[in-house]
Amino acid sequence: MRAARKVAPDGGWGWVATFGVSLVNLATRSIEPSFGLLFGDLLKDLDVGTTGAAIIMSALDVMMNFSGLFVGPLLKEFSYRKVAMAGSLLCALGLALTSLASSMPHILATYSVINGIGVGLATSAAFVALNHYFKRRRGQAVGLSMAGTALGMLIMPQLVRILLEAFGFRGAVLLLSGLALHAVVGATLLQPAKWHLKEEEVDIEMVPMPEAVKPIQPIQEDDEDEMPEITTLLYDNKRFPAHDGGEERVRKTSRLGVNGMKKNFSELAMSTMISSGNGMVKRPTFPRIMSNAEMNMEIRKRKESVISNLSHLDFSGSYLQIHVNTGDDDNEDIDYEVIRRVKTHVGMSSLNSFTKPTKIGSLNTIQSEIGLQMLKPKKQSFWKRFSSIMDLDILRDRIYLNILFGLSIFYVAEMNFKMVTPFFLANLGYPKADVAFCLSITAITDILARVILPPICDRLVIPKRHVFMVAIFFVGITRSIIAEQTGWTELIVWLSISGFFRGAALSNFTLTVSEYCTLEKLPAAFGWHMVGKAVFVVALGPLIGVIRDLTGSYPICIHAQTLCIMMCCIAWSIELVWKYFSQKMAHVPEK
Repeated sequence: MRAARKVAPDGGWGWVATFGVSLVNLATRSIEPSFGLLFGDLLKDLDVGTTGAAIIMSALDVMMNFSGLFVGPLLKEFSYRKVAMAGSLLCALGLALTSLASSMPHILATYSVINGIGVGLATSAAFVALNHYFKRRRGQAVGLSMAGTALGMLIMPQLVRILLEAFGFRGAVLLLSGLALHAVVGATLLQPAKWHLKEEEVDIEMVPMPEAVKPIQPIQEDDEDEMPEITTLLYDNKRFPAHDGGEERVRKTSRLGVNGMKKNFSELAMSTMISSGNGMVKRPTFPRIMSNAEMNMEIRKRKESVISNLSHLDFSGSYLQIHVNTGDDDNEDIDYEVIRRVKTHVGMSSLNSFTKPTKIGSLNTIQSEIGLQMLKPKKQSFWKRFSSIMDLDILRDRIYLNILFGLSIFYVAEMNFKMVTPFFLANLGYPKADVAFCLSITAITDILARVILPPICDRLVIPKRHVFMVAIFFVGITRSIIAEQTGWTELIVWLSISGFFRGAALSNFTLTVSEYCTLEKLPAAFGWHMVGKAVFVVALGPLIGVIRDLTGSYPICIHAQTLCIMMCCIAWSIELVWKYFSQKMAHVPEK
């Protein structure tokens, strides 16, 4: 039998969304490689040196990446379009306020904090949105969207130089804040992916059986859902007193699934009867009356209906409908309203018919008149709620943590190289025009790699993580070679090669995370990935700047960045070797 299911469009409006994400990246991230060019003269006037620049950039990256803590919860509450628009507005506001800066704390507060949070929210939400539009062509889409950043790297150095010459630092930054507002336009293109899903025919016999129709499994009370429990007691206190005079209750309840509704009631009743040591039968309990609708956290304070039709249970056609007003979570009184008449006769106990009351306001009245037992749900602890909201379980995955380590330490090296390159070239005696030209050449080869390589890798089905690891290895090698060059031609050649490998690496940077986890876990995984980058930036970012100031050597500073890149390659290589030998040992037959 054939059936249709909704799948990602892998095109269509997805390409419009790709353009929108590219515009967000262009407007918010392209200024970063030109930081030294834009802020260089101001930082010299403030006499803060390379360490001051490293602190500003580190603080920017810390705020940009620590905003990942809020990405998951915000995307659960709002759409990715709204989050991206809010982040874009914050980015523009931060740059506008930076135009008035005349001190280091001012730059930190406006450029690093406000602008950083805005960039983090906008780019994260845009990336998550793009992953919902593509599956097979995800690498190509992400590569094209990140080409916006590379295009900005190509244009921005020349634009910054022109703006500085024409308007000075304050005018240039104010105009760049206006450019950042274009990210709002890009964010508006991120329509919900469910509007554009396409139908795909599948063989219904090959579709795995969902959890809802699996056989009923007995569960313990500690594992129950957080909702008012409703159980009908099928016993008479006079005929079946509690054993040993105690109030011990042995209850085994079952969720009523699709198959469970068709069971004969007598079978269910007998299955719930527990024999005591002296042969007496303890109180049987009726299976729980469950809600047809999931009681979500956001509607917990509303009036809800718990409806159960028990006619399939050979229950004399009884029908019960109860309105449960959960009220405030802190309110100890829960009101219940019985709507329909209930008549029960199962042989060993009988509940007489009663007239529908308008309101039954207490738990005792319900228990005494109709034999319903209402149990208030246990409240979750603060830690459990926090763990659920932040998806802390993902941090127990050792492979994910290794991915986090490698990406974070590479990010530190990449961030510092972007900051140091203009100072390195200026220290060699090249004017601002030549520095801007070198940055533009790097950006051109970067764009070529992002456009050419992703379609090829998608067709070859090469793991994105492997492509990334090979690319960053060559990035580290070429940058160490650049550090030892002084001639113009040599610099241009090696910067071009390094830019190509950089584009190959960065086009697979975020895909390494999305390739490893599911779409449901992606917001949390990407958020913690950003937090990991922030932690490493705090720990290692200023350290590399200190190395430069203590040694007075830019080449040594660049070699330190290469060492960080190689640490990523080493950590991931160890994991691959461990996996290889683990799989090999698993296939060795036992003697």
